Amino acid sequence: MNMAGSLFATGEIMNKKVTASMQTLVGIVTPYAWDESDQVSEVSLSATDDEEYVIENSGRFLDLLQKQIRAVGMVKYGKKIHRAINIKKFELLESASFSD
Repeated sequence: MNMAGSLFATGEIMNKKVTASMQTLVGIVTPYAWDESDQVSEVSLSATDDEEYVIENSGRFLDLLQKQIRAVGMVKYGKKIHRAINIKKFELLESASFSD
């Protein structure tokens, strides 16, 4: 039996309770981590629920810094871990522009 698979299925990873569910979030893509050259290496989603979600598959979203998106993905959170999302699909949202 694959131990990693059975641990993940019960929601316990290294004895930490993790809750995961498919959700849709709207928010702004913001920098989360930088490399040794001060280039953004990871991004997060600052969502409209006033929470920050680390984007697990950040590489796809580095070019969307400061853009608003609607993201659908697997959201994970627990008492001792950052909220995180693995985005399965997303939509770039147009920011409202005011014109006369």
